[in-house]
Amino acid sequence: MIEFSRIKDIREDKDLSQKEVARILGIKRPTYSLWELGINIIPLNYLCNFSDYFNYSLDYVLGLTNERNIKNKYPGLNLTLLGTNIRNFRIQKKLSQKDLANLLKVTQPCIVRYEKGIVCISTSNLYKLSLIFNKTLNELCGK
Repeated sequence: MIEFSRIKDIREDKDLSQKEVARILGIKRPTYSLWELGINIIPLNYLCNFSDYFNYSLDYVLGLTNERNIKNKYPGLNLTLLGTNIRNFRIQKKLSQKDLANLLKVTQPCIVRYEKGIVCISTSNLYKLSLIFNKTLNELCGK
């Protein structure tokens, strides 16, 4: 399960206010506050920026591992690389696009758009993929 309280812990460990982290991410403080509370799920591009800024793995930020520091190979989010990884891991699991769509409860054309890097997968669906493929979020994102 995704643990949202860790983003608050990370912020507080660095003695930063919500306003300061929101400024770093280029968003408004109330938006950030809703992520910390777990009311809204942090979008993947902001999650990547957050993890890059603090130099933590995506998996650590979301409470999926206790391993803190990691050198992210590539800063930010590369949708083409993410899409290629989704496609390659899907093929390794011998799943069709339709099979994967059914597992994520999305349409098959949606999987096509993910794999081509046309649209960004939601953080919650990326989490589901990590379970399906038995891969870390960093592996999926190519970080």
